Amino acid sequence: MAAILPERKRYQDALERASRDKTTFISTISHELRTPLNGIVGLSRILLDTDLTAEQTNYLKTIHVSAITLGNIFNDIIDMDKLERRKVQLDNQPVDFTSFLADLENLSGLQAQQKGLSFVMDPTLPLPHKVVTDGTRLRQILWNLISNAVKFTPKGGLVTVRVRYEEESCLRFEVQDSGIGIPVDEQDKIFAMYYQVKDSHGGKPATGTGIGLAVSRRLAKSMGGDITVTSRPGEGSLFTLTVQAPSVAEEVEDTLEDDDMPLPALHVLLVEDIELNVIVARSVLEKLGNSVDVAMTGKDALEMFMPGEYDLVLLDIQLPDMTGLDISRELNKRFSKDELPPLVALTANVLKNKTEYLEAGMDDVLSKPLAVPALMSMIQKFWDNQITDKEPVVTKVDSEKQQALLRYSDARTIYRAGGAKTHYRWPGDV
Repeated sequence: MAAILPERKRYQDALERASRDKTTFISTISHELRTPLNGIVGLSRILLDTDLTAEQTNYLKTIHVSAITLGNIFNDIIDMDKLERRKVQLDNQPVDFTSFLADLENLSGLQAQQKGLSFVMDPTLPLPHKVVTDGTRLRQILWNLISNAVKFTPKGGLVTVRVRYEEESCLRFEVQDSGIGIPVDEQDKIFAMYYQVKDSHGGKPATGTGIGLAVSRRLAKSMGGDITVTSRPGEGSLFTLTVQAPSVAEEVEDTLEDDDMPLPALHVLLVEDIELNVIVARSVLEKLGNSVDVAMTGKDALEMFMPGEYDLVLLDIQLPDMTGLDISRELNKRFSKDELPPLVALTANVLKNKTEYLEAGMDDVLSKPLAVPALMSMIQKFWDNQITDKEPVVTKVDSEKQQALLRYSDARTIYRAGGAKTHYRWPGDV
């Protein structure tokens, strides 16, 4: 017995070390792959808004959807690792559900179009304009379900997504396809990790990672819901997703925002060391009329920042000399809250818990690649009260910082005349 215990301890230590190594590998490879991938997603999205021929548009749509699909696979892999370690933490925030569905419809329509399928979004009204949920995880789950529907539906088929809001704050999605269907004896197995449905002839498994449905169902359950399936071979499948998502009261929402108000033109300090990411972020920021200064190291960012100079600071998390968290902590140490504009993290890992960023003195987190809707939402969150004559509404969550922002913005003009300009500060500049 004495000899068995040390052996068991060595075995347990080896397992724990292997688990840590796997987690480190997944985290590292995810970051390294996301950087070029985010460039593809961001630049293709920008190019889709330019004048293109029909052929160029189709090619670009394929590139855009393929990159988004690959990004979703990364999310599945990251969440699979977190689920195994019981480390998944939801980030429940108010989500503009109208825009959420519009984006989902656009991307899903593009994906279906590439395969020659019809796609229909069928919402049952009324639907809440805003709900509180983890928008990233909800989008991830739906993308998995819709991608599966497209994958298993032959050319000329139909994929339909029905949406309705039920009692007790329940969002219900039904993803239906006219594909090959799932045999009865496999329907209980498809939510198992790494399981792959056989092809229509019962031969080799269909292509895919085999983790999307498993991760999606576990995420759905963590969001207070579930995923179920009904299917008959040759007649297609119906996947039903439910999640708990309380609606945001309309009267509060009306007080907080006015879609007709113009957004302020901000002077932004962008702290980012990868040129591809700078190009994408700069394009999005300038599209909204903002002017941009770029610092590519933490040292440069700290030297460039002066109270009253910038309306917004966007901080990449991984920099050559320090992290975005370090910069935020240092700025909060040097200056009072009244002197600081919003400090917003830019991260490729949107699934990371926001607590770490907030504890470092940041005010919000945006995912890469930077997108116009997300940026507009963030600007409205911090500046709507300052650009209207309405009585400011301060929530319990961010009351201290919001009040500081009100004082900060009252002390200076946040609208800037003239066109947007970009100024670069490269490593080594003096």
